Amino acid sequence: MHELNIEVWKATEHGPVARDFDFRNEIRDAADSAERNIAEGFGRASALETKSLLKKGRAVGYFKADEATRLDRLADRGLQAVAKFQRYLRSPEAKRNAARRYRRKWTPKNKNASNETNVSNASNEPNASNEPNVPNAPND
Repeated sequence: MHELNIEVWKATEHGPVARDFDFRNEIRDAADSAERNIAEGFGRASALETKSLLKKGRAVGYFKADEATRLDRLADRGLQAVAKFQRYLRSPEAKRNAARRYRRKWTPKNKNASNETNVSNASNEPNASNEPNVPNAPND
């Protein structure tokens, strides 16, 4: 999705698409959103929005056929990667990996050590009274 985002920004810097501020900002926002939202699980919807806007941009003449095709392929690659990642997250393998990480993080270091009863701390001695500061002797 990162590559799609960068390429959409580059493709909308020049030509008629650069002068249609609403469309330019909308497609840039969609591509940017696709990249940002992957971690939240909503990147697929933003990538589909980007594909739709690419199709519209091609239809109104903002993109040449080869440029629109290239950007559309990038969007498809991103969508495939997101779908594969989502399948992995739902897989038994991902659940095993998560459980293994969780166990490793919270397992005591010495499994054979028995739980010992806490020993109370000895009471603290009162602090010694503070002496007044002695002035520094001047340097000669």
